Amino acid sequence: MQVMPLHLSIGIDEHNAFVLYAFCEAQNLVLPIQIPERLLDIGARLLGSPTPVYYDDPHELGRELGAVLYPTEVQDLMQRAAAIALRSKRRVQIQLQIAVPELAALPWEWASIAASQPWAPARSDDFPVVRLSAVVNPAPTLTSGGPLRVLVCVSEADSDALRLLHSLLSVEIAQQRITIDIVVVATSTDIDVALRRNPPHIIHFVAAVTLDADQVVTMHYDTTIDIDELQDMLQHYPSIGMVVITPTGPHSAELLALPQIYAALLLNRTLVTAIAFGGMCRADVITRYAATCYNAILDGTPIDLAVTRARRVLGNIDIDPLWGYPQLRMVPGAEQVFTRAPVSARADWLRSTGLVILVVCLLVLVTVLGRFLGGGVLPRFLQSMLP
Repeated sequence: MQVMPLHLSIGIDEHNAFVLYAFCEAQNLVLPIQIPERLLDIGARLLGSPTPVYYDDPHELGRELGAVLYPTEVQDLMQRAAAIALRSKRRVQIQLQIAVPELAALPWEWASIAASQPWAPARSDDFPVVRLSAVVNPAPTLTSGGPLRVLVCVSEADSDALRLLHSLLSVEIAQQRITIDIVVVATSTDIDVALRRNPPHIIHFVAAVTLDADQVVTMHYDTTIDIDELQDMLQHYPSIGMVVITPTGPHSAELLALPQIYAALLLNRTLVTAIAFGGMCRADVITRYAATCYNAILDGTPIDLAVTRARRVLGNIDIDPLWGYPQLRMVPGAEQVFTRAPVSARADWLRSTGLVILVVCLLVLVTVLGRFLGGGVLPRFLQSMLP
């Protein structure tokens, strides 16, 4: 189903005041907004503070973010956009583009709309939330005649938990719809070797992301991997259409922005979608999320809706705010970046090919028998069948 964008952007006007821009087919809005000092402080600390940034009440934080992003005028626009999309057999997609760095670092996916039953668009199939990439090239379609190949790079400590992916996706693996290659890595060389051995469509890093002493964003295994090094490595693999970064560790109610920044910087002409978590998750939780998301993609679900589905799965875990951690950044039009021949089409091809082979064999048999009969000689096994 084709997407109808509802573009929401926060910027600063000529008077140095915050402005919310909302654009869609139904109407264009320019709304002056107030950003609470608490949100500005959280965003600024997420970008560069050496101390962790914790949230007190995720539901309250979601309401604060929702009051900024979804005022009454935008809620009305969402309803009109949904009506237009329904009539034209499309679906609405909320596309965020935050021009103020300290605001972009905030977990807008948690933003909720106050109502008798408060709800968050990022958990709704009717209004999936994505962040637009700065990459301007149109998203290519990466076709694969074989299974979707996923490379998961983990540390030794997390390898056992992530191997549960093989069990959770055992049916899909047996059907040769997906391969899950889980590799224990310690250095960038290990990643490079794994890529050379079997270039994937999705590369999933289970690792922490921090700032080093020079304020460079780095990913951590046994050694650090800076963004330039990984960018240079991945550009040689045009088969990769998605990168996933999920920091692992005990849940600590800590907000993170660096994994999302690191993932966003990896996007290029062919790598057009990135998922990054804005908080620490246990390895088993990451595994459940990944299995849900990848299985949805295999079923042909657009990537934004696959992430939405996986968010709802996280919401069923006992630590409720986990669902707001996944952030999807993408090039517009990358919802179906992975395409593959339907299983039914391949099965039909195999049946047709088998039928052709059978017909050819029968023709050959008839020809051979005709020659024997024409010469008055029957094969011995046929003579034994005659009275």
